[in-house]
Amino acid sequence: MNIEFPEISKRLLALSGATLIGLAALSACGTGDDTTGGGSDDTGSDATTAAEEAAEEDTATGDGLSPEAPLPAGSTVEIGDWTLSVGDVQLDATDAIMAENEFNTPPAEGNTLAMFTVDGTYNGTETGTLWLDATVGIWADGVMSENCTNIVPNDIIDATEVTAGATSTGSSCAEIPADAEQTLIYVQDVWSFDGTVYYIEIG
Repeated sequence: MNIEFPEISKRLLALSGATLIGLAALSACGTGDDTTGGGSDDTGSDATTAAEEAAEEDTATGDGLSPEAPLPAGSTVEIGDWTLSVGDVQLDATDAIMAENEFNTPPAEGNTLAMFTVDGTYNGTETGTLWLDATVGIWADGVMSENCTNIVPNDIIDATEVTAGATSTGSSCAEIPADAEQTLIYVQDVWSFDGTVYYIEIG
């Protein structure tokens, strides 16, 4: 944050017949101006520090287990046999999705079609399929939305079965309100029954 300080113009006063007392008084005034300037520097430093602290507080530092404590954007999560991350989130990809297939269904009035990419590494000992093992969607103002059923570019449905240590990637979509005030990515293990859901900020 840049803080501009007012520029102080100093005049040289020519005083006819000035006495030594007058010169001393003028010198004292100059010293007062310098002290004030020093105080301004301290104020600027304090303001900068306060702004930096506020920015740190805005950064997500939660455990991701609730919408009130999401993980930072770009975080990876472990669910089941997968390590997952979600990126390239487009909250309004309606035009791109509708152009992908003539049979795609447009969103309801007031909604948009969001699209995002899921990247995963399979850590199991057998085989796994990304879209069968993980549920990924968008949480918008308290409502969860996933898999808008439309065909999207690089569709996650086309992601094939992989073996231990292999990676898999694909895109998916969700229909969300166009005027949603808060949106998060959420990730869940399809085969888990403990109800654990991870929430991640959208970068």
